[in-house]
Amino acid sequence: MEELNIEEFRNQFAVLKEQLKKQEIVSEHLLRASMKSTSSSISYTKKFVYGAAILCLILYPALYLTRVWSLPFTIATCLIMLLCVVGTYYIHKPVENLHFMRDDLATVARVMARFKKQYDWWLHYVTPALMIPWCAWACYEYAWIYAPEGVSPWKLCLPLIIGAGIGALIGYRYHRKAVNAAQNIIDEIENLDK
Repeated sequence: MEELNIEEFRNQFAVLKEQLKKQEIVSEHLLRASMKSTSSSISYTKKFVYGAAILCLILYPALYLTRVWSLPFTIATCLIMLLCVVGTYYIHKPVENLHFMRDDLATVARVMARFKKQYDWWLHYVTPALMIPWCAWACYEYAWIYAPEGVSPWKLCLPLIIGAGIGALIGYRYHRKAVNAAQNIIDEIENLDK
């Protein structure tokens, strides 16, 4: 009788182990599908930067032709946009190379942490280093060099400063979306390990 109970207990334990294993597989599969979906925010941010660069590379030469900006300013602006495209490509490339359904979770977490760190570094160091001198140069060109006679240069600077502020807020919003998506993926992986 005791042997029968022990055998029944072993069978129930084996069934329970199998069910837990299936549940872990399903949980991991759902996690990977969720990570893949969340990464679309990161991809969308990259596409937004590329779209803004294309717009800039078309718009600023056209503005040069209408004598709004000088040739050196136009060239510098286009070079800054190309630098941003190269930086975006470099930062996003490891994320694009991830296979969320196949790569081990430690690799995914490491890539996402690196992505987040590089994105924050770009925002806090590279963006101010590029944009503050660029904005000052834009104000100087637009408000002092190409200003119509009798118009206060400070009044012409105001729309540029407001436009730069709006652009900064839009850029920061997309930056936060990408960083939050990376952090969500990292958090999901950490919660799975618990």
